[in-house]
Amino acid sequence: MMKWLVFLVGVGIAMAVVLSSILSALDPNSAPEVSHEYKRQPRLKKDWPSMDGSNKKLFWIVQISDIHISAYYDPSRGPDLEKFCKEYLPVIDPKLVVATGDLTDAKLVNNIESKQMESEWILYSNIVKRCRTLAKAEWLDVRGNHDSFDVFNFDSENNYYRFYSAHGPALSKDHHFERAYYHTLNLPFGSYSFVGFDACSKPGPNRPFNFFGYLDDSQVQHLRGLELSTRKSNHTVWFGHFPTSLIVHDPPVLRSIMRRSIAYLCGHLHTLGDTVPQMYSKHKTGQLELELGDWKENRKFRVMAFDHDLMSFTDAQLGDWPLVVVLNPKDSQFLSAENEPVELIERSSHVKVLVFSPDPVSVVEVTVDGRLLGEASQEDGPLYTLAWTPQQYAHGLHDLRVVVKDARGRTKRVEQTFSLDGSQMPFKFLPRLLLMLNLYSVGKLIYGLMAFLFTLILTSLRQCSNIRTFYFQGRNFICQFLNSWLMKMWLAARTNPSYYIVTGSVLYLTFGPWFVGDLLRGRTGLVFVWGMIVQGAFIPGGITYFYGIFQLLSFSLPLVTLLGHLLDTRRKHGNRVTARHVFTIFLPFILLLFLTLYIGFKEFPSAYGMYALLFGPLRTGNIFLLVLSVYLCYKTELKHVLAINGVH
Repeated sequence: MMKWLVFLVGVGIAMAVVLSSILSALDPNSAPEVSHEYKRQPRLKKDWPSMDGSNKKLFWIVQISDIHISAYYDPSRGPDLEKFCKEYLPVIDPKLVVATGDLTDAKLVNNIESKQMESEWILYSNIVKRCRTLAKAEWLDVRGNHDSFDVFNFDSENNYYRFYSAHGPALSKDHHFERAYYHTLNLPFGSYSFVGFDACSKPGPNRPFNFFGYLDDSQVQHLRGLELSTRKSNHTVWFGHFPTSLIVHDPPVLRSIMRRSIAYLCGHLHTLGDTVPQMYSKHKTGQLELELGDWKENRKFRVMAFDHDLMSFTDAQLGDWPLVVVLNPKDSQFLSAENEPVELIERSSHVKVLVFSPDPVSVVEVTVDGRLLGEASQEDGPLYTLAWTPQQYAHGLHDLRVVVKDARGRTKRVEQTFSLDGSQMPFKFLPRLLLMLNLYSVGKLIYGLMAFLFTLILTSLRQCSNIRTFYFQGRNFICQFLNSWLMKMWLAARTNPSYYIVTGSVLYLTFGPWFVGDLLRGRTGLVFVWGMIVQGAFIPGGITYFYGIFQLLSFSLPLVTLLGHLLDTRRKHGNRVTARHVFTIFLPFILLLFLTLYIGFKEFPSAYGMYALLFGPLRTGNIFLLVLSVYLCYKTELKHVLAINGVH
């Protein structure tokens, strides 16, 4: 009993560590990630000007992400982007267009192999040139993981970003370029800096093991320098492809470097199949992280505006008209106390709304807390204003609704909350979880715990002389079911072939090389759970830990379950085969074998060549382990195991 008590305490401590890490990452009131000496001090109230109803301190930009120009899939992505440039950008007339990665798709027709294709980049380049002409706006772009598939380094011949992107040609001429740059808008009322950085791993392996971003030490130092260069700007906006939760650096300092900025713009997660259409969060430093849904499937784009240094935005979709951005009062959820004191709203004289439509706007109706405040009038261009008295809303959260109609009869309704006392609505849990956690550390922790507990449980059961002493007392179905599975797992642990094969495979998964393969075309490398090695370069693990979790769930756990059930059936019935055994043993074995064969022959070999099949101890080896373990468990002398332990 003492051994089981120690085991349960260990499990409890491990789960407490995991839960504590998650809650700490999600708690906005927990200790900040940066030391006190680096904490940004907000400007004094008297330093902030009153916000009037003019457009003298107003500008806006546009963001798009995950365009995925493809030679094989959805040929409308490029033409739709050009349509956006022709129909939307002249109406919006932004100062900048920011494209946050995955500019091209780089996937072959089988949707598994990956390769940089010059034709995709030429198409992207031609569209950008026409967009620049139509919109007369600066175009900033960075690479995404798809743009780095099969690219060994930034100077590689197949790194077409250098030749065909908006910024690549200029950046590649800069010998001090560390895959990051900044662009500053110098306007009559201040300067605003936009810092873009490329977090793609070096080298960039083919998919699927190219999902996490990575920052090396030299790039981190360069980013620190860019941060220093932009400190005097009214606001700094950082942008890249990967959410910060998917960028590997040890220690993780990126959020600390960006702490003085107002927002970080990214993409990459594609709304997770529409399960998270809006992915926003706020870090402990006060900086917003705003992931944008993809252009690839959803044709998403973002309009972000700055008025008197108050930042607001809206996410829209191709086909949406009119577009509405509420400038004041700003949504309290996105208000940063360190960058945007609430006094800006307190001292404002007007409700301010940006409305973009190719047709005349007929109505801009403003309602606060269910009471009609009035109709806003056009101030200048797309700006509509309505005088108000903010002191009436001094306490608590208040509901703002803006209804816009244009001459064609199209209607857009925007609803949000605001406050003057610092009250805020919390962000939704799942977006916060995805953006605020360090998913690299979480994946490593979960995988480590699973592998450790899997091995510990089997080893602990192997030390048990008679499993029936630990049976649950009771005659109900639940107790009988649990006792039945305790017996099965005990038999799998006490029988040498099943124990050594299963625990050995888990230990190999953790420490040994998974396979040898062409991680890049013509460049062979090794893949481990903790990272990849290719031509002397090391790429830290990221998605490999999650693949390791998948391996434990899809092979190791089903295998030990199958072997335990086989041994328990032999304990009860010997080697006699009945119709029931066909469904409870033979059919699960065939299904697991087919799954293992399919993955072994299809997945890694398709992505990384035949070496991954011939020299693939993980997936190819699983096929032999499965057949061998079932055969040995069927042939082993079970009576000897049972007799030693007094079990019949």
